[in-house]
Amino acid sequence: MKVWKFIVPLLLALMVLSACQPQTIEVTREVVVTEEVVVTEEVEVLVDTSPLTITIPWTGDDMDLFMPIVEGFETETGIDVKVLPYKTEDLGPLLPAQFMAEEPMADMFIMSWPWWIEENTEHLIPVTDVTEGVDFLANVVEVDGEVYGVPSYMFVKAGFWYRKSFFEANDLAQPETWDEFLALLEDIKDIDGIVAPMSSPSGYPIADIVENFLGAFGGAEMVQGIMDGDVKWTDPEVKAIFEDRIIPLLESGAFSPPVDRHAATDLWWEGDYALHYYGNWVTEDVEDPADVGLLTLPGASTFVGGSDWMFISKYTSRVEDAKAFIEYVISEEGMSFRLEKGGRLSSRADISLDLYPVAEKMIAEHISEFQALPDLDDTIGGEWQTTFWDQMALFWVDPTQLDSVLQTLQEKMPE
Repeated sequence: MKVWKFIVPLLLALMVLSACQPQTIEVTREVVVTEEVVVTEEVEVLVDTSPLTITIPWTGDDMDLFMPIVEGFETETGIDVKVLPYKTEDLGPLLPAQFMAEEPMADMFIMSWPWWIEENTEHLIPVTDVTEGVDFLANVVEVDGEVYGVPSYMFVKAGFWYRKSFFEANDLAQPETWDEFLALLEDIKDIDGIVAPMSSPSGYPIADIVENFLGAFGGAEMVQGIMDGDVKWTDPEVKAIFEDRIIPLLESGAFSPPVDRHAATDLWWEGDYALHYYGNWVTEDVEDPADVGLLTLPGASTFVGGSDWMFISKYTSRVEDAKAFIEYVISEEGMSFRLEKGGRLSSRADISLDLYPVAEKMIAEHISEFQALPDLDDTIGGEWQTTFWDQMALFWVDPTQLDSVLQTLQEKMPE
């Protein structure tokens, strides 16, 4: 049998898309007829070389902390990524019109409003397959059995931060009971240089303090009940936490007057306050994260765990690339790039504590037996969220307004 080898040139005229570049690929095909023939065809195909576009809710230093993950993904996959910084409060109002036109600004998005993702799933791609088998610490955004939002990491709001060196220098100890906690606050008042035992960072952190008290003394059932609408803000057991726990602290001067939240961390670190309530990203902003300790309210068994969630537009042609990015972010390699910088915890449960810096390892160990709760105001969201912040600010400076504040919060709750 004789074998002839010949080349058949074949050019396919294809439409050139703006985001694509033509490449020439040599294809070898074997065809059996009466003789064995090897046919080589040259085919001009379209290969999408445009970057995968992703919006992120961080700028400045926070953006810099995320970029090593992007660079790791690009190296791992060969897929270029273009990052577009958009704060959640700016992104949320922009996207609905873009979705209606089926022309969103990016292939995938990261934002801090899980409630917004829940309300817009008709424009999103389910990513349940990406999350199957993953044991998450932070909550996924799930609707009708499908996952649409994947937590990129986890922040925690678990209690009050203190400087270990300050406690040691003043012979202070962690309280185990409420009476010991009150006694600790009185001891702190007598220390030179102290403006107030506890800071009151203005804006959402004051609402976070209230949420922490609700979780500590009302338990997971109360907080979850408020989010579900089964527990009302005006219920006696909710009001009692304000009256019996928070108001006495405000009236005794245990809390400072509201102070700018951006300055509060520096003032605490410098010694104006002994205890400072903030998310665990506080360790990014102090000189010595190893000097940070965590004081949880006596009897607490819950902590707030939140995130920024990743989701994919229904209108992108890059679904598989976007899923690959999500998979990389929540992989051990992707997590390690972020965790080693401090200020965040893993969104999944099976990441070794050895990946954490000293402060984050301490936090993770401290709350290892606690129950994680979703962030209350982020979960309810919408107009109610800003109402909550405003009403808590009013209550903080005038506790006599409690009844009116609780009534307003209940009236503004979404159906």
